[in-house]
Amino acid sequence: MVVRGTTEIAAAFALLSSLFCFAANAQSAEGKQAPSIEVFIDSMVNYHPYVLAINEGNYQAAAELEIARSSFDPFIEQKTKSRVSGYYDGTNLTQRFTNPIEDYNASVFGEYRIAAGDFPAYEGDYDTLSGGEASVGIAMSLLQNREIDKRRTELRNAGLASSQWQALATSLINDFVYKGVSEYIAWYESALQIQAVSELLATASEREKALVTRVEKGDLASIVLTEFKANLLQQRLTLAELKQKRDMHAQMLSFYWRSSNGDMIALDSDKLPADINWPYWIGNGQLVILRNALRSHPELDVMKLEQQVVQNKVALADNALLPKLDLTASIARDVGAGSESLEGTETKVGLSFSYPLGNRKAKAERAQLQSKQRELSHKLTSTEQSIVQRFEQALIYWSQAKDIVALQSENAALAKTLSVVEKTRFDAGDSDMFVLNARAQNEIKAKIKEIKAKVDLLKAELMLYKEAALLYSFTN
Repeated sequence: MVVRGTTEIAAAFALLSSLFCFAANAQSAEGKQAPSIEVFIDSMVNYHPYVLAINEGNYQAAAELEIARSSFDPFIEQKTKSRVSGYYDGTNLTQRFTNPIEDYNASVFGEYRIAAGDFPAYEGDYDTLSGGEASVGIAMSLLQNREIDKRRTELRNAGLASSQWQALATSLINDFVYKGVSEYIAWYESALQIQAVSELLATASEREKALVTRVEKGDLASIVLTEFKANLLQQRLTLAELKQKRDMHAQMLSFYWRSSNGDMIALDSDKLPADINWPYWIGNGQLVILRNALRSHPELDVMKLEQQVVQNKVALADNALLPKLDLTASIARDVGAGSESLEGTETKVGLSFSYPLGNRKAKAERAQLQSKQRELSHKLTSTEQSIVQRFEQALIYWSQAKDIVALQSENAALAKTLSVVEKTRFDAGDSDMFVLNARAQNEIKAKIKEIKAKVDLLKAELMLYKEAALLYSFTN
Protein backbone atom coordinates (compact mmCIF):
# COMPACT_ATOMS: atom_id res chain seq x y z
CA MET A 1 0.00 0.00 0.00
CA VAL A 2 2.86 2.36 0.84
CA VAL A 3 4.63 1.46 -2.39
CA ARG A 4 1.54 2.16 -4.40
CA GLY A 5 1.07 5.58 -2.74
CA THR A 6 4.71 6.48 -3.40
CA THR A 7 4.33 5.51 -7.04
CA GLU A 8 1.23 7.66 -7.41
CA ILE A 9 2.99 10.66 -5.84
CA ALA A 10 5.99 10.21 -8.14
CA ALA A 11 3.70 10.02 -11.15
CA ALA A 12 1.94 13.19 -10.03
CA PHE A 13 5.24 15.02 -9.69
CA ALA A 14 6.29 13.78 -13.13
CA LEU A 15 3.04 15.05 -14.60
CA LEU A 16 3.48 18.46 -12.95
CA SER A 17 7.05 18.66 -14.20
CA SER A 18 5.91 17.88 -17.72
CA LEU A 19 3.24 20.57 -17.49
CA PHE A 20 5.74 23.14 -16.23
CA CYS A 21 8.19 22.25 -19.03
CA PHE A 22 5.42 22.49 -21.60
CA ALA A 23 4.38 25.89 -20.26
CA ALA A 24 7.98 27.13 -20.25
CA ASN A 25 8.53 25.94 -23.81
CA ALA A 26 5.29 27.50 -24.95
CA GLN A 27 6.27 30.78 -23.29
CA SER A 28 9.74 30.77 -24.88
CA ALA A 29 8.19 30.04 -28.28
CA GLU A 30 6.05 33.16 -28.00
CA GLY A 31 7.43 36.21 -29.74
CA LYS A 32 8.44 39.32 -27.86
CA GLN A 33 7.20 42.81 -28.40
CA ALA A 34 9.39 44.78 -30.79
CA PRO A 35 11.99 46.95 -29.06
CA SER A 36 12.72 50.59 -29.81
CA ILE A 37 15.05 51.31 -32.73
CA GLU A 38 17.99 52.11 -30.44
CA VAL A 39 17.61 48.90 -28.44
CA PHE A 40 17.26 46.96 -31.68
CA ILE A 41 20.46 48.45 -33.13
CA ASP A 42 22.29 47.86 -29.87
CA SER A 43 21.46 44.16 -30.07
CA MET A 44 22.65 44.02 -33.69
CA VAL A 45 26.03 45.70 -33.21
CA ASN A 46 26.86 43.98 -29.93
CA TYR A 47 25.54 40.44 -30.31
CA HIS A 48 24.96 39.59 -33.97
CA PRO A 49 27.50 37.03 -35.30
CA TYR A 50 28.01 39.07 -38.48
CA VAL A 51 29.26 42.06 -36.48
CA LEU A 52 31.23 39.83 -34.13
CA ALA A 53 33.00 38.38 -37.18
CA ILE A 54 33.87 41.92 -38.32
CA ASN A 55 35.31 42.69 -34.89
CA GLU A 56 37.52 39.60 -35.14
CA GLY A 57 38.98 41.15 -38.28
CA ASN A 58 40.00 44.15 -36.19
CA TYR A 59 41.83 41.88 -33.76
CA GLN A 60 43.60 40.17 -36.65
CA ALA A 61 44.72 43.52 -38.07
CA ALA A 62 46.03 44.52 -34.64
CA ALA A 63 47.94 41.22 -34.46
CA GLU A 64 49.52 41.93 -37.86
CA LEU A 65 50.70 45.28 -36.54
CA GLU A 66 52.26 43.58 -33.52
CA ILE A 67 53.95 41.06 -35.82
CA ALA A 68 55.48 43.93 -37.80
CA ARG A 69 56.69 45.58 -34.59
CA SER A 70 58.44 42.36 -33.60
CA SER A 71 61.01 43.00 -36.35
CA PHE A 72 62.60 45.49 -33.96
CA ASP A 73 62.66 43.20 -30.95
CA PRO A 74 66.13 42.71 -29.40
CA PHE A 75 67.69 39.28 -29.75
CA ILE A 76 70.67 37.23 -28.57
CA GLU A 77 73.00 35.12 -30.71
CA GLN A 78 75.59 32.58 -29.71
CA LYS A 79 78.25 30.93 -31.88
CA THR A 80 80.73 28.25 -30.91
CA LYS A 81 83.63 26.97 -33.02
CA SER A 82 85.98 24.15 -31.98
CA ARG A 83 88.66 22.11 -33.71
CA VAL A 84 88.05 18.52 -32.68
CA SER A 85 91.04 17.03 -34.51
CA GLY A 86 94.31 18.10 -36.13
CA TYR A 87 97.35 19.99 -34.93
CA TYR A 88 95.39 23.02 -33.57
CA ASP A 89 92.79 22.70 -30.82
CA GLY A 90 91.38 26.23 -30.59
CA THR A 91 87.86 26.81 -29.27
CA ASN A 92 85.98 30.10 -29.57
CA LEU A 93 82.62 31.11 -28.06
CA THR A 94 80.83 34.32 -29.05
CA GLN A 95 77.64 35.77 -27.55
CA ARG A 96 76.04 38.91 -28.98
CA PHE A 97 73.06 41.02 -27.87
CA THR A 98 71.54 43.15 -30.64
CA ASN A 99 68.89 45.82 -30.25
CA PRO A 100 67.50 47.06 -33.62
CA ILE A 101 66.63 50.75 -33.94
CA GLU A 102 64.17 52.11 -36.50
CA ASP A 103 66.18 55.21 -37.41
CA TYR A 104 68.93 54.77 -40.03
CA ASN A 105 68.31 51.01 -40.13
CA ALA A 106 70.63 51.00 -37.12
CA SER A 107 71.31 48.50 -34.38
CA VAL A 108 73.25 48.68 -31.14
CA PHE A 109 75.09 45.55 -30.08
CA GLY A 110 77.14 44.24 -27.23
CA GLU A 111 79.41 41.22 -27.67
CA TYR A 112 81.48 38.93 -25.50
CA ARG A 113 84.08 36.49 -26.93
CA ILE A 114 86.33 34.04 -25.20
CA ALA A 115 88.83 31.62 -26.73
CA ALA A 116 91.09 28.81 -25.48
CA GLY A 117 93.71 26.62 -27.14
CA ASP A 118 95.86 27.24 -30.21
CA PHE A 119 94.75 28.82 -33.53
CA PRO A 120 96.57 28.98 -36.84
CA ALA A 121 97.85 32.40 -37.87
CA TYR A 122 94.99 32.97 -40.33
CA GLU A 123 92.46 32.50 -37.49
CA GLY A 124 94.26 34.76 -35.05
CA ASP A 125 91.28 37.10 -34.82
CA TYR A 126 89.48 34.37 -32.84
CA ASP A 127 92.08 34.56 -30.02
CA THR A 128 91.37 36.48 -26.79
CA LEU A 129 92.96 36.94 -23.40
CA SER A 130 92.05 34.46 -20.70
CA GLY A 131 89.11 36.58 -19.45
CA GLY A 132 87.70 37.09 -22.94
CA GLU A 133 86.91 40.21 -24.95
CA ALA A 134 83.93 42.54 -24.40
CA SER A 135 82.83 45.01 -27.06
CA VAL A 136 80.01 47.41 -27.84
CA GLY A 137 79.17 48.92 -31.17
CA ILE A 138 76.68 50.35 -33.60
CA ALA A 139 75.77 49.52 -37.18
CA MET A 140 73.83 51.78 -39.53
CA SER A 141 73.04 52.46 -43.15
CA LEU A 142 74.33 55.64 -44.78
CA LEU A 143 72.58 55.46 -48.17
CA GLN A 144 70.24 52.57 -49.06
CA ASN A 145 67.94 51.67 -46.12
CA ARG A 146 68.86 54.88 -44.27
CA GLU A 147 65.42 56.56 -44.57
CA ILE A 148 63.29 53.49 -45.28
CA ASP A 149 63.71 49.74 -45.47
CA LYS A 150 61.56 46.65 -45.77
CA ARG A 151 60.96 46.30 -42.02
CA ARG A 152 59.91 49.92 -41.53
CA THR A 153 57.72 49.77 -44.63
CA GLU A 154 55.96 46.66 -43.31
CA LEU A 155 55.48 48.34 -39.93
CA ARG A 156 54.01 51.50 -41.44
CA ASN A 157 51.77 49.54 -43.79
CA ALA A 158 50.61 47.28 -40.98
CA GLY A 159 49.53 50.37 -39.04
CA LEU A 160 47.73 51.66 -42.13
CA ALA A 161 46.11 48.24 -42.67
CA SER A 162 44.76 48.35 -39.10
CA SER A 163 43.27 51.80 -39.77
CA GLN A 164 41.96 50.58 -43.12
CA TRP A 165 40.16 47.68 -41.52
CA GLN A 166 38.60 49.98 -38.92
CA ALA A 167 37.28 52.21 -41.69
CA LEU A 168 36.05 49.18 -43.63
CA ALA A 169 34.42 47.75 -40.49
CA THR A 170 32.60 51.06 -39.94
CA SER A 171 31.30 50.93 -43.50
CA LEU A 172 30.23 47.28 -43.21
CA ILE A 173 28.46 47.80 -39.88
CA ASN A 174 26.65 50.89 -41.19
CA ASP A 175 25.40 48.91 -44.20
CA PHE A 176 24.30 46.09 -41.90
CA VAL A 177 22.46 48.49 -39.57
CA TYR A 178 20.76 50.01 -42.61
CA LYS A 179 19.46 46.60 -43.70
CA GLY A 180 18.22 45.75 -40.22
CA VAL A 181 16.47 49.09 -39.61
CA SER A 182 14.98 48.98 -43.12
CA GLU A 183 13.44 45.61 -42.25
CA TYR A 184 12.20 47.04 -38.95
CA ILE A 185 10.38 49.98 -40.51
CA ALA A 186 8.98 47.76 -43.27
CA TRP A 187 7.40 45.63 -40.52
CA TYR A 188 6.34 48.78 -38.68
CA GLU A 189 4.59 50.13 -41.78
CA SER A 190 2.57 46.93 -42.26
CA ALA A 191 1.72 46.78 -38.56
CA LEU A 192 0.44 50.39 -38.55
CA GLN A 193 -1.64 49.75 -41.68
CA ILE A 194 -3.16 46.64 -40.11
CA GLN A 195 -4.01 48.63 -37.00
CA ALA A 196 -5.74 51.33 -39.05
CA VAL A 197 -7.66 48.89 -41.28
CA SER A 198 -8.71 46.80 -38.26
CA GLU A 199 -10.21 49.87 -36.62
CA LEU A 200 -12.16 50.71 -39.77
CA LEU A 201 -13.29 47.09 -40.09
CA ALA A 202 -14.50 47.10 -36.51
CA THR A 203 -16.69 50.11 -37.31
CA ALA A 204 -17.90 48.44 -40.51
CA SER A 205 -18.78 45.25 -38.62
CA GLU A 206 -20.95 47.25 -36.24
CA ARG A 207 -22.65 48.86 -39.21
CA GLU A 208 -23.22 45.39 -40.69
CA LYS A 209 -25.18 44.41 -37.59
CA ALA A 210 -27.39 47.48 -37.98
CA LEU A 211 -27.99 46.65 -41.65
CA VAL A 212 -28.93 43.06 -40.79
CA THR A 213 -31.52 44.37 -38.34
CA ARG A 214 -32.99 46.70 -40.94
CA VAL A 215 -33.18 43.92 -43.53
CA GLU A 216 -34.92 41.65 -41.03
CA LYS A 217 -37.46 44.40 -40.30
CA GLY A 218 -38.04 44.93 -44.02
CA ASP A 219 -36.69 48.49 -44.00
CA LEU A 220 -33.89 47.59 -46.42
CA ALA A 221 -33.55 45.32 -49.41
CA SER A 222 -31.39 42.26 -48.88
CA ILE A 223 -29.29 43.07 -51.95
CA VAL A 224 -28.03 46.19 -50.16
CA LEU A 225 -26.75 44.02 -47.31
CA THR A 226 -25.18 41.61 -49.79
CA GLU A 227 -23.43 44.49 -51.53
CA PHE A 228 -22.16 45.79 -48.18
CA LYS A 229 -20.87 42.31 -47.24
CA ALA A 230 -19.07 42.05 -50.56
CA ASN A 231 -17.30 45.34 -49.83
CA LEU A 232 -16.54 44.16 -46.30
CA LEU A 233 -15.01 41.01 -47.72
CA GLN A 234 -12.71 43.10 -49.91
CA GLN A 235 -11.57 45.01 -46.83
CA ARG A 236 -10.90 41.79 -44.96
CA LEU A 237 -8.92 40.51 -47.94
CA THR A 238 -6.82 43.70 -47.81
CA LEU A 239 -6.28 43.09 -44.11
CA ALA A 240 -5.19 39.49 -44.74
CA GLU A 241 -2.69 40.61 -47.37
CA LEU A 242 -1.27 43.20 -44.99
CA LYS A 243 -0.91 40.56 -42.26
CA GLN A 244 0.92 38.29 -44.69
CA LYS A 245 3.32 41.11 -45.49
CA ARG A 246 3.75 42.04 -41.82
CA ASP A 247 4.49 38.46 -40.73
CA MET A 248 7.03 38.07 -43.51
CA HIS A 249 8.91 41.14 -42.30
CA ALA A 250 8.57 40.02 -38.68
CA GLN A 251 10.16 36.69 -39.53
CA MET A 252 13.05 38.42 -41.28
CA LEU A 253 13.39 40.86 -38.42
CA SER A 254 14.21 38.03 -36.02
CA PHE A 255 17.42 37.44 -38.01
CA TYR A 256 18.68 40.88 -37.00
CA TRP A 257 17.29 41.06 -33.45
CA ARG A 258 19.61 39.14 -31.11
CA SER A 259 19.77 38.22 -27.44
CA SER A 260 22.92 38.74 -25.35
CA ASN A 261 23.82 35.13 -26.25
CA GLY A 262 23.61 35.89 -29.97
CA ASP A 263 20.39 33.88 -30.43
CA MET A 264 17.64 35.09 -32.75
CA ILE A 265 14.63 36.58 -30.95
CA ALA A 266 11.17 35.83 -32.30
CA LEU A 267 9.00 38.90 -32.78
CA ASP A 268 5.35 39.11 -31.79
CA SER A 269 4.14 40.86 -34.92
CA ASP A 270 0.82 41.81 -33.31
CA LYS A 271 2.41 44.01 -30.62
CA LEU A 272 3.47 47.49 -31.64
CA PRO A 273 5.86 49.42 -29.36
CA ALA A 274 4.37 52.56 -27.81
CA ASP A 275 7.26 54.59 -29.28
CA ILE A 276 9.99 53.36 -31.63
CA ASN A 277 12.23 56.28 -30.50
CA TRP A 278 13.34 57.18 -34.02
CA PRO A 279 16.94 58.47 -33.72
CA TYR A 280 17.47 59.55 -37.33
CA TRP A 281 15.39 62.68 -37.53
CA ILE A 282 16.56 65.46 -39.82
CA GLY A 283 16.87 69.18 -39.08
CA ASN A 284 19.10 71.97 -40.33
CA GLY A 285 21.75 71.10 -37.75
CA GLN A 286 21.71 67.44 -38.71
CA LEU A 287 22.06 68.27 -42.40
CA VAL A 288 25.23 70.28 -41.66
CA ILE A 289 26.65 67.37 -39.66
CA LEU A 290 25.79 64.88 -42.39
CA ARG A 291 27.36 67.01 -45.11
CA ASN A 292 30.55 67.44 -43.09
CA ALA A 293 30.68 63.69 -42.51
CA LEU A 294 30.91 63.08 -46.26
CA ARG A 295 34.50 64.36 -46.21
CA SER A 296 35.52 61.67 -43.73
CA HIS A 297 33.42 58.89 -45.22
CA PRO A 298 34.90 55.44 -44.44
CA GLU A 299 34.96 54.54 -48.15
CA LEU A 300 37.22 57.54 -48.72
CA ASP A 301 39.31 56.71 -45.67
CA VAL A 302 39.98 53.21 -47.02
CA MET A 303 41.16 54.61 -50.36
CA LYS A 304 43.26 57.39 -48.79
CA LEU A 305 44.97 54.87 -46.54
CA GLU A 306 45.61 52.66 -49.56
CA GLN A 307 47.28 55.65 -51.23
CA GLN A 308 49.59 55.94 -48.23
CA VAL A 309 50.40 52.23 -48.45
CA VAL A 310 51.37 52.62 -52.10
CA GLN A 311 53.35 55.77 -51.29
CA ASN A 312 55.37 53.79 -48.75
CA LYS A 313 56.03 51.13 -51.38
CA VAL A 314 57.16 53.80 -53.86
CA ALA A 315 59.60 55.13 -51.24
CA LEU A 316 60.91 51.59 -50.76
CA ALA A 317 61.35 51.20 -54.53
CA ASP A 318 63.25 54.50 -54.68
CA ASN A 319 65.39 53.26 -51.80
CA ALA A 320 66.31 50.13 -53.79
CA LEU A 321 67.86 52.36 -56.47
CA LEU A 322 70.40 53.81 -54.03
CA PRO A 323 73.90 52.35 -53.51
CA LYS A 324 74.31 50.32 -50.35
CA LEU A 325 76.80 51.88 -47.91
CA ASP A 326 76.78 50.50 -44.36
CA LEU A 327 78.87 51.59 -41.39
CA THR A 328 79.90 49.46 -38.41
CA ALA A 329 81.83 50.88 -35.45
CA SER A 330 82.78 49.17 -32.20
CA ILE A 331 85.05 49.43 -29.17
CA ALA A 332 86.52 46.24 -27.68
CA ARG A 333 88.79 45.33 -24.74
CA ASP A 334 90.33 42.04 -23.63
CA VAL A 335 90.82 41.15 -19.97
CA GLY A 336 92.97 38.50 -18.31
CA ALA A 337 96.32 36.98 -19.20
CA GLY A 338 97.74 36.15 -22.60
CA SER A 339 99.45 37.73 -25.55
CA GLU A 340 100.48 41.37 -25.10
CA SER A 341 99.20 42.14 -28.58
CA LEU A 342 95.66 41.59 -27.32
CA GLU A 343 95.94 44.02 -24.41
CA GLY A 344 94.48 47.50 -24.54
CA THR A 345 91.37 49.02 -26.11
CA GLU A 346 90.60 48.43 -29.75
CA THR A 347 88.46 50.69 -31.94
CA LYS A 348 87.10 49.21 -35.13
CA VAL A 349 85.35 50.97 -38.02
CA GLY A 350 84.06 49.19 -41.11
CA LEU A 351 82.37 50.28 -44.32
CA SER A 352 80.69 48.05 -46.88
CA PHE A 353 79.58 49.22 -50.32
CA SER A 354 77.60 47.56 -53.10
CA TYR A 355 75.51 48.63 -56.06
CA PRO A 356 73.85 46.41 -58.67
CA LEU A 357 74.41 47.44 -62.27
CA GLY A 358 71.24 47.98 -64.25
CA ASN A 359 68.74 47.51 -61.40
CA ARG A 360 65.88 46.93 -63.82
CA LYS A 361 63.70 45.23 -61.20
CA ALA A 362 63.64 48.25 -58.87
CA LYS A 363 62.97 50.63 -61.78
CA ALA A 364 60.10 48.50 -63.07
CA GLU A 365 58.58 48.19 -59.59
CA ARG A 366 58.76 51.96 -59.11
CA ALA A 367 57.07 52.60 -62.48
CA GLN A 368 54.36 50.07 -61.62
CA LEU A 369 53.72 51.66 -58.23
CA GLN A 370 53.60 55.16 -59.70
CA SER A 371 50.92 53.93 -62.10
CA LYS A 372 49.04 52.48 -59.12
CA GLN A 373 49.21 55.90 -57.43
CA ARG A 374 47.59 57.55 -60.44
CA GLU A 375 44.94 54.81 -60.56
CA LEU A 376 44.04 55.34 -56.90
CA SER A 377 43.90 59.10 -57.39
CA HIS A 378 41.35 58.72 -60.19
CA LYS A 379 39.33 56.21 -58.17
CA LEU A 380 39.32 58.50 -55.13
CA THR A 381 37.99 61.40 -57.19
CA SER A 382 35.28 59.17 -58.67
CA THR A 383 34.31 57.82 -55.24
CA GLU A 384 34.13 61.32 -53.73
CA GLN A 385 31.81 62.45 -56.51
CA SER A 386 29.70 59.30 -56.22
CA ILE A 387 29.23 59.77 -52.45
CA VAL A 388 28.19 63.40 -52.88
CA GLN A 389 25.85 62.46 -55.74
CA ARG A 390 24.16 59.70 -53.73
CA PHE A 391 23.71 62.06 -50.77
CA GLU A 392 22.18 64.78 -52.95
CA GLN A 393 19.78 62.26 -54.49
CA ALA A 394 18.76 61.10 -51.01
CA LEU A 395 18.30 64.74 -49.99
CA ILE A 396 15.97 65.41 -52.92
CA TYR A 397 13.97 62.27 -52.09
CA TRP A 398 13.71 63.35 -48.44
CA SER A 399 12.52 66.84 -49.38
CA GLN A 400 9.84 65.40 -51.67
CA ALA A 401 8.86 62.82 -49.05
CA LYS A 402 8.00 65.62 -46.61
CA ASP A 403 5.66 67.21 -49.18
CA ILE A 404 4.05 63.85 -49.95
CA VAL A 405 3.37 63.22 -46.23
CA ALA A 406 1.53 66.54 -45.99
CA LEU A 407 -0.53 65.81 -49.10
CA GLN A 408 -1.36 62.21 -48.10
CA SER A 409 -2.39 63.33 -44.59
CA GLU A 410 -4.69 65.92 -46.12
CA ASN A 411 -6.06 63.29 -48.53
CA ALA A 412 -6.71 60.82 -45.69
CA ALA A 413 -8.52 63.45 -43.64
CA LEU A 414 -10.67 64.42 -46.64
CA ALA A 415 -11.45 60.77 -47.44
CA LYS A 416 -12.54 60.21 -43.83
CA THR A 417 -14.79 63.26 -43.92
CA LEU A 418 -16.40 62.16 -47.18
CA SER A 419 -16.97 58.66 -45.80
CA VAL A 420 -18.66 60.02 -42.66
CA VAL A 421 -20.84 62.35 -44.74
CA GLU A 422 -21.80 59.52 -47.08
CA LYS A 423 -22.84 57.33 -44.15
CA THR A 424 -25.08 60.12 -42.90
CA ARG A 425 -26.62 60.55 -46.34
CA PHE A 426 -27.13 56.79 -46.68
CA ASP A 427 -28.88 56.61 -43.32
CA ALA A 428 -31.09 59.49 -44.44
CA GLY A 429 -31.90 57.68 -47.70
CA ASP A 430 -30.09 60.24 -49.88
CA SER A 431 -27.40 57.86 -51.12
CA ASP A 432 -26.96 54.25 -52.20
CA MET A 433 -24.70 51.40 -51.09
CA PHE A 434 -22.46 51.63 -54.16
CA VAL A 435 -21.36 55.18 -53.33
CA LEU A 436 -21.08 54.33 -49.63
CA ASN A 437 -18.81 51.38 -50.36
CA ALA A 438 -16.67 53.47 -52.70
CA ARG A 439 -16.22 56.09 -49.97
CA ALA A 440 -15.27 53.40 -47.45
CA GLN A 441 -12.74 51.87 -49.85
CA ASN A 442 -11.23 55.29 -50.55
CA GLU A 443 -10.96 55.95 -46.82
CA ILE A 444 -9.00 52.71 -46.29
CA LYS A 445 -6.75 53.31 -49.29
CA ALA A 446 -6.07 56.90 -48.23
CA LYS A 447 -5.18 55.79 -44.71
CA ILE A 448 -2.84 53.09 -46.03
CA LYS A 449 -1.16 55.62 -48.32
CA GLU A 450 -0.81 58.12 -45.49
CA ILE A 451 0.98 55.54 -43.33
CA LYS A 452 3.17 54.54 -46.26
CA ALA A 453 4.10 58.18 -46.88
CA LYS A 454 5.08 58.68 -43.23
CA VAL A 455 7.20 55.54 -43.24
CA ASP A 456 8.74 56.57 -46.57
CA LEU A 457 9.86 59.75 -44.83
CA LEU A 458 11.57 57.60 -42.18
CA LYS A 459 13.22 55.63 -44.99
CA ALA A 460 14.41 58.88 -46.58
CA GLU A 461 15.93 60.04 -43.29
CA LEU A 462 17.54 56.65 -42.81
CA MET A 463 19.05 56.84 -46.30
CA LEU A 464 20.64 60.23 -45.59
CA TYR A 465 22.38 58.84 -42.51
CA LYS A 466 23.37 55.76 -44.43
CA GLU A 467 24.99 57.74 -47.23
CA ALA A 468 26.93 59.71 -44.61
CA ALA A 469 27.88 56.43 -42.86
CA LEU A 470 26.59 57.75 -39.51
CA LEU A 471 23.94 55.15 -38.73
CA TYR A 472 25.99 53.43 -36.07
CA SER A 473 27.89 56.33 -34.51
CA PHE A 474 24.74 58.41 -34.02
CA THR A 475 23.14 55.71 -31.87
CA ASN A 476 26.13 55.15 -29.58
